[in-house]
Amino acid sequence: MTPARQALVDAFDGAGHELWLAGGELRDRLRGATAPASADADFATDAAPDEVERIARALGATVNAVGQRYGTTGVRLAEGWAEITTFRGESYAAGSRWPQVTFGRSIDEDLARRDFTVNALAEHTVTGELRDPFGGRADLERGILRAVGDPRARFAEDPLRVLRGVRFVSQLGFAIEADTRAAMADSADLLGTLSQERVTAELDRLLGGDHPAEGLEALRETGALPLVLPELAAMPGCAQNRFHRFDVWGHTTATVAAIAADGADGRRSFRRWAALLHDLGKPAVRHVKPNGEWGFYRHEIVGAELAAALTARLRLGAREGELLALLVRRHMDRPDPDDGRLVRRFMRRLEGRWRDLLALKRADNASHTYDDRAYHDRLEAACARAEAEEAALLRAESPLDGRELMALLERPPGPWIARVKERLSTLVLDGELAPGDKDGAAAVARRMGGARP
Repeated sequence: MTPARQALVDAFDGAGHELWLAGGELRDRLRGATAPASADADFATDAAPDEVERIARALGATVNAVGQRYGTTGVRLAEGWAEITTFRGESYAAGSRWPQVTFGRSIDEDLARRDFTVNALAEHTVTGELRDPFGGRADLERGILRAVGDPRARFAEDPLRVLRGVRFVSQLGFAIEADTRAAMADSADLLGTLSQERVTAELDRLLGGDHPAEGLEALRETGALPLVLPELAAMPGCAQNRFHRFDVWGHTTATVAAIAADGADGRRSFRRWAALLHDLGKPAVRHVKPNGEWGFYRHEIVGAELAAALTARLRLGAREGELLALLVRRHMDRPDPDDGRLVRRFMRRLEGRWRDLLALKRADNASHTYDDRAYHDRLEAACARAEAEEAALLRAESPLDGRELMALLERPPGPWIARVKERLSTLVLDGELAPGDKDGAAAVARRMGGARP
């Protein structure tokens, strides 16, 4: 049976060891958050890692010992995973993913190694004593993000803390204290020493926050934007036409922020990546139109190519990268909601992600100078109706497969098969051919089969 947290607390106390709650759970509780940003618990202890493991296993808990080299033991509790870390001080070698760890002797020594004062808080799990040696609670109350001790030393120890600071702006909505902000800017050049995995993880967390526009603006203000997302560096200052309230950067951050924050369908992070990248191609194609206004012809096509390269560089995953590029490519599509054929083609091109594109189009509209909500409502209703009533058409599969076509036309394999199948699929999609109509498909194939490539 998985032990409860209180059983762990009692076991550490019974063994004569200190156990302090630290990290995001405590921070979020102290700031009065109704939904803590951190689901898992972080503890600090004077017990050595092997002793932590012994205590946890004696309770029958599942233990993850992968991080013990760095002082951290994962323990599964009834309330969720807990990370229990031996008091420590640490520094990072340039470019390293992992800290060089030395174990400490007290909770205050451990808190002194933390990044920001709002994270340098600890609560004794037995007595309830709160340790706050750096004024973190006051900074929580004021909504201030301040580095522990010398800010330049903190960021030099681990440059990722620059991105963590930006991420906390997005998650907490806090302002960065002036000296800390200056030190972040001075340390931004060190971001190039970090592994891509660490950088991408922080960017993903930033986009998942409740204040993403503020986080992205902090990324720009600290000078980190051209270092971690150089593909977006030309957006600030790239003016737009009369249909937009902001430049490309301001419009992009507003679009990201306009993505629904409820996360009801679990798509918020993906959709915000799409929002961040949707106008990626604009700076590259901006031109002056005959009427003197800025134009962005084919920016969605160029943007899709840039998005594919960017997501590959960030190592977001091949499939996710393909889908993000697809949304960028299609975000300007505007089918007539009253034309069933066009609606079905729109949906088929999106490979089932039409809801994601509708969410992007609605967010994109948030900072336009015109209101397109009525059109989006009509298109969403048409897509939902087509999905409910025309599922077979939306699958739009050719009634004849490749082998059937070769036998029918007595031709060897070749590119012609894909062309014929695509034509048959389009006829199914447009409702001119029933999904299982092999005879009708054969007649079309025979008409096409006489033309050799």
